[in-house]
Amino acid sequence: MSKKRLLIIGAGIEQVRAYELAHEMDLETVGSDISPEAPALVYADHKIIASTRNVEETVSAAKRFHRKYHIDGVMTLANDVPLTVAKVAAELDLPGISIESALISSDKLTMKEKFREDGIPVSPHQEIFSPDDIDRLAIKWGFPLVIKPSDGRGARGVLRVTEDVDRKWALQHALDNSDSKKIMVEKFIEGKQLSTESMIYCNRCFTASISDRNYELIEKYAPNIIENGGVLPADLSDETLQSVADVVGRAARSLGIINGSVKGDIVLSAQGPVVIEMAARLSGGYLCTDQIPLARGVDLVKQVIKLALGEELDISELNPIDVCKMGIRYFFPEPGRIVKIQGFDELDQYEWVSKKMLFLKEGDIVEFPSNHTKRAGFVHVTAETFEDAEERAVFAANSVNFETVPV
Repeated sequence: MSKKRLLIIGAGIEQVRAYELAHEMDLETVGSDISPEAPALVYADHKIIASTRNVEETVSAAKRFHRKYHIDGVMTLANDVPLTVAKVAAELDLPGISIESALISSDKLTMKEKFREDGIPVSPHQEIFSPDDIDRLAIKWGFPLVIKPSDGRGARGVLRVTEDVDRKWALQHALDNSDSKKIMVEKFIEGKQLSTESMIYCNRCFTASISDRNYELIEKYAPNIIENGGVLPADLSDETLQSVADVVGRAARSLGIINGSVKGDIVLSAQGPVVIEMAARLSGGYLCTDQIPLARGVDLVKQVIKLALGEELDISELNPIDVCKMGIRYFFPEPGRIVKIQGFDELDQYEWVSKKMLFLKEGDIVEFPSNHTKRAGFVHVTAETFEDAEERAVFAANSVNFETVPV
């Protein structure tokens, strides 16, 4: 009997685990990426060279391959291309979320409007067209505000606008980071920020992880909004965790997702959980490949592969268990040319360091962290308590020294 064939949209370093796991599940893999040198393609049994963000290009290439070899499922990981995945699935008559759901989840403004219509708590928001619109909304809602591209990702073009931020520059910055040139402003909601990772199966929401997001650098790198890791799971009461999970489930139903993965950005406001946005995909940052399996005992990548192939899921594999706590921190060297990195290899002496990675090396240029792609690396740690997870993550991050010189 021939093996089933899985198309994985994207072949970056964070997609490697999907290829490895597919092979462990006795599947053939078809890798799709714009670059023939993409790191995960060495794990692919077949290759499709096409831009993951060019929907029609990928669909056409997948159809040509499908006519010759047949594809049994399509999925992605750590790649914000739900529309590409949904359209390939629809064209090849494969399991997947609807094109309508993918379209809504790919446009933050449309998504928020849908949430508002369906009674999902969201921040006040509006599309803008000029700097004067920002001033008008500031009078209406007060500062701070958040401006962002409606089609943005990885915090590109996202700014926290206070009274001293130039409105014209802020709008242009958002436009420069948008393909659609559709820009929105929303009221900044004060409160603990959370990241959720859930699987929707047969219209039921199974939330594997709710993690605490650390924004201690929000003033240092203002007006950019840069996350610096956090703790998984979040240290919250069972009642609060359930309220967050309930809102995530309602938001997923609003998007029309019956079977699929959803990533939620939530703020715990004084009135309760507020949905900032939701993505119809698995998170990046090694959250689903490393952190959640280790700390919560749920392999969401495996579940997404099974869904993509139309297989039934075992609900017992969707319910998390408290294995350990995890702390995460990123490296933020001073901008300039790196002349020396010290302390990184020495982190291997600590058994509680579960993963570490550098994105830059000596001689590389460190840019000002205007979005999440500008971080220099990360470290993951494990612990038995929330406090130890936080302390170990901070200690590990501070143990690595980057010496830079101006350029």
